[in-house]
Amino acid sequence: MELQLENITKNYRDKKVLKGISLTMGTGVYGLLGPNGAGKTTMIRILADVQRPAKGNVLYDGKDIRTMGDEYRAKIGYLPQDVSFYSDFTGRDYLEYSAALKGMEKARAKTRIEELAHSVGLWDDLKRKCTAYSGGMQRRLGIAQALLDDPEILILDEPTSGLDPFERIRFRNIISACAKDRLVLLSTHIVSDVEQIAAHIMMMEYGVIRHIHTGEEYIHMMEGKVWLAEMSAEQLINYQNHAVISNVRAKDGCMEVRIIEEAQPVSGAVQAVPALEDAYLYLFNYLPEKPGR
Repeated sequence: MELQLENITKNYRDKKVLKGISLTMGTGVYGLLGPNGAGKTTMIRILADVQRPAKGNVLYDGKDIRTMGDEYRAKIGYLPQDVSFYSDFTGRDYLEYSAALKGMEKARAKTRIEELAHSVGLWDDLKRKCTAYSGGMQRRLGIAQALLDDPEILILDEPTSGLDPFERIRFRNIISACAKDRLVLLSTHIVSDVEQIAAHIMMMEYGVIRHIHTGEEYIHMMEGKVWLAEMSAEQLINYQNHAVISNVRAKDGCMEVRIIEEAQPVSGAVQAVPALEDAYLYLFNYLPEKPGR
């Protein structure tokens, strides 16, 4: 199975949101990382066939999804960034309603609802109103909805937005468990959401996919560019205005600063083991005015 974007362009009035995106995805988990406003949601909506591009095509195994229509949409499980619930719906009502919209037979829908309610940890809460669910429970209900018809393609837009660390970990575990033999595209601005589970990570900025690599390749890219230095709080205030800093913590009366720089940034700085977040900050906070860059 292959999903291909060919020169996808999208404008909102006179603003170009997507600028000729071309890429090919197959089975596996893909992370789409980028700052807010990068164009991630627009790209996601086009892939989910809820929005049309101004130019370009989306192909499923070589077929244009516009000509496939319902045949393509039946292959999609989609969790938008914002999910609305009818105020009188219970969790079971919501899943039964979603199954009906997908055209599922009642017997199969009942079986899938029970299976998924167990797998996302909501079995004991299906009789509760959706509006009484916590944010994490609502996102888990959303992923159950997206998985109801066992889709070949699972598209998730900012799935952990607003969740606490425990719920984010739980959500990632659910995605990992259901990722086998399907294409999963997870769009987020939270690096840790994709660091452990995505085989391929795309970094998007200003409507363009800037980079597509594995997590290991991004980390390798940063070798020799991540440093730890100690400085006073006063020094840090001045220094941070012209440096890419990924972390700061208090240590023995001074500040330990994690700095991203190609050469030793300050006297006494030592190299640190790089992480994916370092690459993300390096690529999106590149400071061309700095000497040596």
